Amino acid sequence: MDIDPRLNDIDDCLYRVAARVLIVQNNKVLLVKELLGDDWWALPGGGIDHGETIEASMLREIEEELGVPSHKVSSDFEIVHYNIGNVVNNVPRMNLYIKATISKESLGATSHIAQWQWFTKDEFFTAPLHASFDKQALAAVIWQ
Repeated sequence: MDIDPRLNDIDDCLYRVAARVLIVQNNKVLLVKELLGDDWWALPGGGIDHGETIEASMLREIEEELGVPSHKVSSDFEIVHYNIGNVVNNVPRMNLYIKATISKESLGATSHIAQWQWFTKDEFFTAPLHASFDKQALAAVIWQ
């Protein structure tokens, strides 16, 4: 996709918007590492493509990253949290967080992530998270 290069000349005009999925089971949250050797963990999800709905993006990302087909995902697709303004690699970020339920048995290996793992609240606080996430705010939403 070609993006108008003039957008680079306007400060704070362009955000990379991502749909992120909060999957919690047995008081643990699911996190992923995109690449082997990454120093950070992330919530499953990713950028919303041009013309794509938030719901479609979330379901696509779950299938790509966790190998779970959309018919095995349960969600009301309500945005339960968002953060905006963190800049990572010179790109302003906005994350939209949506809760979903999937069965552990549905999870599978995919070529889109290197690893997934369940984290308790204590483990979550000690895990290095991607710089676009606000750990305190997310913990309040995950473990309310």
